[in-house]
Amino acid sequence: MSGTALFDTYARAPFVFDRGEGSWLLTDKGERYLDFGGGIAVSSLGHGHPHLVAALTEQAQKLWHLSNIYEIPGQTRLGERLVDNTFADKVFFTNS
Repeated sequence: MSGTALFDTYARAPFVFDRGEGSWLLTDKGERYLDFGGGIAVSSLGHGHPHLVAALTEQAQKLWHLSNIYEIPGQTRLGERLVDNTFADKVFFTNS
């Protein structure tokens, strides 16, 4: 791919990723690379896990995103699961 419609903000790597499987990225030529950069500005959740795909599909059919000033049931459930399974007493969802 030439990416002629995209700004040349930095030199691109010499391969094209077209899918992921768990912690692995696969190129359009079938090469596999361990994903060390997938957490940039997003959660490091891996790629294509069936449970996550199902949960994201279900949520996407309801609501994309809202500000933290509103309660979203799925966000509340995830927060409770994180508190129950970690050292934290509270969580705050944000991005960079």
